[in-house]
Amino acid sequence: LGSDIEVKILEANPILEAFGNARTVRNDNSSRFGKYIELFFSQKGSLIGATIETYLLEKVRLIHCEEGERNYHIFYEIMDGASEDELKEYLLDGYEKEDFKIINQSGTMDRRDCVDDQEEFDNLIESMSLLQFYPDQVRDITRVSVS
Repeated sequence: LGSDIEVKILEANPILEAFGNARTVRNDNSSRFGKYIELFFSQKGSLIGATIETYLLEKVRLIHCEEGERNYHIFYEIMDGASEDELKEYLLDGYEKEDFKIINQSGTMDRRDCVDDQEEFDNLIESMSLLQFYPDQVRDITRVSVS
């Protein structure tokens, strides 16, 4: 039981990073929110549960980024990682990242830490699957993100 919970806690990380982290002038993967993680252990020391509470999301980043910064990773990950069929489904086919003000206003599209947004999108989708998100839920989350 403990190892299954440990895997789930670790698998939550790509989701938290995609929707809560962004590139700042000082850090390519800076948390733009606070999170409180409470871990629960059995008397034998095995991890048996956890809760994650998110607070203080930096909302201004959604409408403005300074030069050298990026918006939340999710926007870049979708554009680089979604398949051609997914891009069509989300009405993004034929568009580039540079076409969207929400992610082009700073002029910064890449990460200095060489993390690949396409790979991160694949990790995000895999994490959602391992955490038992239904395919409809993943599509709905992506639809809201691209809208």
